[in-house]
Amino acid sequence: MSEVSQLKTVALINPLWIGHHPVFFGHFTSSFLRAGARVIGLCKDPEAARREIAAAVGDMPDWTERVSLHRLPTGGRSWFGGRFEGDPLRTFERWRNAGHALDDAESSTGWNADLVFFPYIDSYLRFLPFASVPEITIGRPWSGLYLRNHHHRSGSAPACGPLTMLAKGDALLKSTLCQSIGVLDERFIDGMEDFTGKSVIGYPDVTQTFLPDEEPELTRVIRQKAGDRKIIGLIGLEARKGTLNMLRVALKAHELRLPWYFAFAGIFDRDAYSDKDRDFIEAILKRIEGGEIDSIHFDPEAERIPTEADFNSLFSSFDIAWAAFEGFQGSSGTLSKAAAFHLPCIATAGECIGHRLEHFRTGLTIPEGDSAKAFEAIEHLLAGTNWEGKPLDPDYDAFNEAHSIERFDRITADLLKNR
Repeated sequence: MSEVSQLKTVALINPLWIGHHPVFFGHFTSSFLRAGARVIGLCKDPEAARREIAAAVGDMPDWTERVSLHRLPTGGRSWFGGRFEGDPLRTFERWRNAGHALDDAESSTGWNADLVFFPYIDSYLRFLPFASVPEITIGRPWSGLYLRNHHHRSGSAPACGPLTMLAKGDALLKSTLCQSIGVLDERFIDGMEDFTGKSVIGYPDVTQTFLPDEEPELTRVIRQKAGDRKIIGLIGLEARKGTLNMLRVALKAHELRLPWYFAFAGIFDRDAYSDKDRDFIEAILKRIEGGEIDSIHFDPEAERIPTEADFNSLFSSFDIAWAAFEGFQGSSGTLSKAAAFHLPCIATAGECIGHRLEHFRTGLTIPEGDSAKAFEAIEHLLAGTNWEGKPLDPDYDAFNEAHSIERFDRITADLLKNR
């Protein structure tokens, strides 16, 4: 426990509670706790947050005495047909809601926040490029993690026009109360620092590897169905994760009667797909249900995997992890999870995921949406070879060190040193 941050208080604020957000809320809370701080947590679902934190802190004995969780009102979608996270009014409302909720939490706990941290600062930027907003709404030193920062490029200027930059709201990061900015995609740090005048820190995309005491039913079922076949797995069935491409690869493997098994796990949102794509998926589901295809697991009624331990159990059963995302520029915990369990990945070339995977040689990259190359990549990875037929030689240890919880903790502790 760091003495410099003893009894300091961090307010952790996130209005979103989907996808990776609950897990990251647990990661940040546990990290600030390990730095010796107290945490006021403001989020949509305090009870779910408590479970995430309990899983992340492990055997820390006194954590419940140093955490106070409170419900945070969420902002609506934008004026612009609901296409964005905000507009000038709704983004400002997020700041105002955060300030009011924090005032109430401080009043009820008697704790005063030394630092406000936003694990997803993106929600507080869009269409609101006014650096004075944090001062008039929260009035406290703050920092945050910026995920969708890919309009920046290395160099002296962002790789987009002034109107786009106004819409992104990045000028708000010039706030005098902003201490630093965190990013998961380290490629654009120079460009962001040039634009904001702030320190930009590359955070590790951390993951947990703990497993449940007993094998969950879903893991057991998929292992049983797969038998001796190699498992290629994907958790989270959004279109951007390349679900359709992986299905095309699975169909080809089925036609060729290859000893491969494809696990599609997580929530399937039919409405998120076009009519054409939905029909394609539904046709495959009928063939699975009818017994014609026995090499694909795809439960369209599945719910969110309940805990990180259950997630890890299933993920660690894979032989290859699918990370061939489409139209996606950012970092992904899939690579961190795969490296932790020493599993090779298939990823889309380019952008953060492809860059990181090629650097550490922890899998093979393919052109976006290319099912033929994905099929070939599976053949190579199962043989342990790269595209040239030589040993893949993955550097899992270096990846794990770069994205370790220990490095994550050093960054969060540094945020508290001068508070």
